[in-house]
Amino acid sequence: MKKNKLVIFGSSNILSDLFDCALANGLVVSRIVLHLPETPGERDISLQDRLAEWAAYGPVPEVLELADFQPAADELYLLGPTTPTRSVLETEILQRYPDHKLEFHTLIHPRAYVSPLAKLAAGVFVGANSVIGPGAVLGRHVFVNRGVTIGHDTHIGAFSRVQPGSNVGGLSRIGHSVTIAIGATLIERLHIGDHAFIGAGAVVISDIDAGALMLGIPAKFKKSVLPS
Repeated sequence: MKKNKLVIFGSSNILSDLFDCALANGLVVSRIVLHLPETPGERDISLQDRLAEWAAYGPVPEVLELADFQPAADELYLLGPTTPTRSVLETEILQRYPDHKLEFHTLIHPRAYVSPLAKLAAGVFVGANSVIGPGAVLGRHVFVNRGVTIGHDTHIGAFSRVQPGSNVGGLSRIGHSVTIAIGATLIERLHIGDHAFIGAGAVVISDIDAGALMLGIPAKFKKSVLPS
């Protein structure tokens, strides 16, 4: 059975990118499943406003609570939030539906380039104009935003996110749940510890310990952001 219905778990400001990428791949976003109450900030766009805009491009996705969700055979699944804490959401989903083989989709924008020698795990997203080099390995639910380059033979751990315009050199090892913010640059052959946060525009020229917040050019340690 060909699956062309995409279900997104959770809401975030990145939903428009996911919707756009789904359209570009001929998929229909059929349902958005909320696991937490939506609390949009002053400069955010609410889910209802997004849905109203999407109505011009096809059927509006159904919105429902996770407690009311039941999987269907013709669906693919994707996590909507991009924060590393979405690992908790994946665990909750899998625990709720142990008897269903939920298929997390690897969603790649048609204007991205992913080397045939790269390996992408389930749930990975790659945005428009991004390049994933040969030998790169992206773990479960890694989120690669627009205009990113990932160098050859670099490994990125599960639930990490790489924000727009970032450049990650080759032969590096990026840990689990790492954030590389907008426009950051990492030279090659680096080791970045789990849960590290590299700030916007930072230039990283040396290894980073787990949970370190790094800012500036060159990037310097500011504090630990390890989850409590």
